[in-house]
Amino acid sequence: MIRGRKLVLRIYLIGLAQIAALAVTFALAREAREPPVTPREQETRFLVDEIAAAAPDRAALEARLRDLKERAGMTVELRDRSGAVVASSGPVTGPRAFTIDWSGGAASIKMPPYPAPAGGPVFAIAAVLVLVGISAVFMAMWLGRPLASLSAAARRFGAGDLSARADLSRSDELGDVAEAFNEMAARIEDLVRGQRELLANVSHELRTPLARIRVALDLAAEGSAQDAAASLSGIAGDLGEIERLINDILTSARLEISSAAPPLRVERTPAKDLIEASVERFRAARPERSLRIEDATAGAQLDVDRMLLRRALDNLLDNAAKYSDGAIALNARAEGGSLTLEVRDAGAGISPADQKRLFSPFFRADRSRARKTGGLGLGLLLARRIVEAHHGTLEIASAPGEGTIAKIRVPTAG
Repeated sequence: MIRGRKLVLRIYLIGLAQIAALAVTFALAREAREPPVTPREQETRFLVDEIAAAAPDRAALEARLRDLKERAGMTVELRDRSGAVVASSGPVTGPRAFTIDWSGGAASIKMPPYPAPAGGPVFAIAAVLVLVGISAVFMAMWLGRPLASLSAAARRFGAGDLSARADLSRSDELGDVAEAFNEMAARIEDLVRGQRELLANVSHELRTPLARIRVALDLAAEGSAQDAAASLSGIAGDLGEIERLINDILTSARLEISSAAPPLRVERTPAKDLIEASVERFRAARPERSLRIEDATAGAQLDVDRMLLRRALDNLLDNAAKYSDGAIALNARAEGGSLTLEVRDAGAGISPADQKRLFSPFFRADRSRARKTGGLGLGLLLARRIVEAHHGTLEIASAPGEGTIAKIRVPTAG
């Protein structure tokens, strides 16, 4: 599941929040450095009018200025062109203190610079550092914890703990990485478990026929010529079983289990010949089993690797014989430019949970080690890889208690 670039969006929004916080901090610092009150033009005009209306002598001016101070809280100082003080209502300090150049009725106002509070720039720098530091800590925690979880899971998995998973649930790219890691770990765990099962299965599958061959040889060596001749058929059957086992392993290696396509030796082959070869082999290997055949191929021709495609059909017939006791049906028909080979059995069927893993390497629906259902769990995988190499499909339909239907569909020759 692709969740989009939510992580990038979140980091971008955090950056915008940092810029906004810094802008507010600088605005507050600047306001702290400037006087809270700024003289306005109408206030200046009011001052000039009030002073002009006062008596022209110094005592009257000062009385007028003191009255302004009492009524409006303004401290005013009048200076002439030479800078000498003409009249004053007190020291000109503070936000409402004014110095006026007085030239017999003409005035221009000047406000002395308001003293900047001590530490203004230091406050701004400190505020910036604190904001950046806090956001960096939260960003590190927000990203660091999930990354640490992923790293710990990867280290555990690398150290051999195949059950290690990233316990991380997020709806962003980090969540995607965690989900992908868990899926990868699950696939590798299944593959490694299958390879371990392969070693155990191979040892079992080889030990049984080899033990029977040894017993047969010992009996033949100690018995008569008739006993030796009677044991030859059993030895031949056991050797055939070992040969099929080795062929499964070699074919699996050649296909590299999951990705490589098998090299094909394509030749024009009648569908009827392919079916008859598989039927003949099945009946020779399992003479006690009933196999019903319905051939409606109508002379259809195939451009296929005859041996490999027959091997796929053989695997389906063998599976049907292993997992069912009743009759087996093989139906073949050619229609719509394709050949369909359908193998039906009336066995116990396959559970829905097992159906999801039928084509996994080394998986066996029957996990018992009985000789009847022995094998490596490679038959269906090999059959599907072979069919897909011929641009066909292999489908399995099954339900517990209702048997199984395996269907191969490959294109016919043009």
